[in-house]
Amino acid sequence: MNLWIVIFLLIVVIALLSFSIYLNYKESNQGDESRDSLRDLDQAVERQQATLGDLSKDIQSFQDPLSKLNRYLSGGTLAGKFGEWSLEAIIQDIFHPNHYESNAEVIAGTGKRVEFVVKLPEGLLLPIDAKFPSGLYENYLSAAEVGDEKLVKKSIDDIRRHVVNDAEDIKEKYVQTGVTIDLGVMYIPSESLMQLVDSIDNLREQIFRDSRVLIMGPNSLAAYLISIHMGFRTIALNERAGDIMEEFGKLKKEFERFGNSTDDLLKKAESMLKAVNEHTTRERQMDKAINKMENLDS
Repeated sequence: MNLWIVIFLLIVVIALLSFSIYLNYKESNQGDESRDSLRDLDQAVERQQATLGDLSKDIQSFQDPLSKLNRYLSGGTLAGKFGEWSLEAIIQDIFHPNHYESNAEVIAGTGKRVEFVVKLPEGLLLPIDAKFPSGLYENYLSAAEVGDEKLVKKSIDDIRRHVVNDAEDIKEKYVQTGVTIDLGVMYIPSESLMQLVDSIDNLREQIFRDSRVLIMGPNSLAAYLISIHMGFRTIALNERAGDIMEEFGKLKKEFERFGNSTDDLLKKAESMLKAVNEHTTRERQMDKAINKMENLDS
């Protein structure tokens, strides 16, 4: 009996040891799995961090040219260059190089050069100067975005004052009787800024009345220059009208000669047809005579 008790106890002890070993092994495996999971999670996080880093670099590379463009158009000479390039593109698309000149000294001896002049058919010049108060316009947009009415009004007043001064500057430097027509053109290379200028009470009318300067954006300037270009084509057509009429006269004479020669040809054809008919008649008469002679021989 004692032996069976001892055997039973041994079996229980072995079972407990086996279960303990199993639990330890399981915990060890779970620990390994946990460590593996944590390692995989760390690697995934690292990959995400790398991806975010690349994305941040891409965003930065995208923001850099935008920042440069914003600085470029924020005012000063660089913004002026942008307006000049835009103006040049419009003029080159419409006119032949012989019909305009860039960086022209309109009033001799002053050293003041306008960006472009268009050589009009009557021999006078049309000065066109690009102005782009982009910094003032940016101030207006910022004030409008925050809804500050005082800043908005101040920004509009600044733009009005700047545009009026620019128009007066164009009039004094680039408009002269006998050299140019009695007006100049101020080109603003932004349709949105042009809409703001149009919304300022009587600004364009005041400037045209006082300074004889037209304010135009890309669309209106292109339409205006196209109308001038059509004037060039009309004058060229008028100049060639005499040559065209002379050539038309020659063509008319040749056509009349062709008609006369056709009539002569018809008459000759009729005479030839008449001769053929007469020849056919004579041939039939000769056949009859030969037949009669043959009958006499019989």
